[in-house]
Amino acid sequence: MNEQIKNVIITGASGPLGVMLIRECIRENVGVLAVIRPGTPNRKNIPVHDLVGIEECEITEIDKLSEHIEKKYDVCFHLAWTHTGDAGRANPFLQEENILATLKTAEFAQRAGCKVFIGAGSQAEYGPLNKKVNELSEERPDTLYGIAKLAAGRLVMEYCRQNGMRCNWVRIFAVYGPYENDYIFTSYVIRTLLAGQEPELTPCEQIWDYLYTEDAVHALLLIAEKGKNSGTYCLGSGNPRSIREYVTVIRDNINPNLPLGIGKKPYGKTQIMHLEADISKLQADIGYAPSYSFEEGIMKTIDWYKYEQNSQKE
Repeated sequence: MNEQIKNVIITGASGPLGVMLIRECIRENVGVLAVIRPGTPNRKNIPVHDLVGIEECEITEIDKLSEHIEKKYDVCFHLAWTHTGDAGRANPFLQEENILATLKTAEFAQRAGCKVFIGAGSQAEYGPLNKKVNELSEERPDTLYGIAKLAAGRLVMEYCRQNGMRCNWVRIFAVYGPYENDYIFTSYVIRTLLAGQEPELTPCEQIWDYLYTEDAVHALLLIAEKGKNSGTYCLGSGNPRSIREYVTVIRDNINPNLPLGIGKKPYGKTQIMHLEADISKLQADIGYAPSYSFEEGIMKTIDWYKYEQNSQKE
């Protein structure tokens, strides 16, 4: 990593991307201020290390941490987003809190000395385009979650412009890896198959673009170091495949004899059939290329789930 990046702020630090990002910062000898939700059980996932300081704080109240700033920071990675469950995603007042929290985080980062602000956006900002998407694609979010992400990204980029910070809003398409919530699709399939059960799946004809969390983290760090100007980036693997292929690879690495339950569930009314990121801009600006194939990443993920299950039995 660039020697000028010595200390970073990470919000949502106990989430899957946050934990992996902290681990990579430790490897790069970069100090971390990890901001997490008070009382989260996921605090246990954050590595204990001299380089890592943890602050418990509701993300909507991050401005209150200003009095605790003891050093200067170079980059802020804003990964936090509250109310991500189905009910919360559809509540405009709860999603509005996330927009304000994003702006408060940028203000906190600016006070802490950050010159770069990296925000976690979402493919939901584009809506159901059902095609390969790049940074210039039309934005037609059809969910309150997507609308809020789009608004937060636009507003925080303007705030950063006014205050001399580079801001890159990274629209993440689909990631998988350790530490995911049970309701995440890949987590559901892995846990169900490890239990020797049959997952209930749609016909699995969708074309999606899954990226291993370690590759996503490497991309975020490269953007912090080499990102060009302020603006958005689309983050995916650049290697889309059908959901049927993904779940078959997962099943075959656990037990090839298990049934998959393909077609047991109908598609939802708003099912997106083609979710693919055009990563040309990332490749040109930062030399980004994923290191892990899906086969490699999913094996590491399955191994982690097995380890977690064994640890819980002990």
